[in-house]
Amino acid sequence: MSTVTYNNAMGNLWNYLQGLSLSATDRRWLVERLIESMETENMPPRKPVFPHIGDDFKVSPEVLAMSCGPLPEGFDVEKELDNMWEEMAR
Repeated sequence: MSTVTYNNAMGNLWNYLQGLSLSATDRRWLVERLIESMETENMPPRKPVFPHIGDDFKVSPEVLAMSCGPLPEGFDVEKELDNMWEEMAR
């Protein structure tokens, strides 16, 4: 398949997928199936996006105070995860 044909086919597939009314859960399911199919084809694993953080790394108390703690009362983790996936898919 030529590069032009391949790019056109992938563009058509992307346009088709965007035209579907998929929920965040449906999109996550689709992504997981695609990743599974890559893994069964013995694709090399993806490199991590973030650099490795050594075991001796210590987070400052200021950063911990800003990023850790109890969630607000009534916080719906699943809803927020779905919102995050929907935003990322846009």
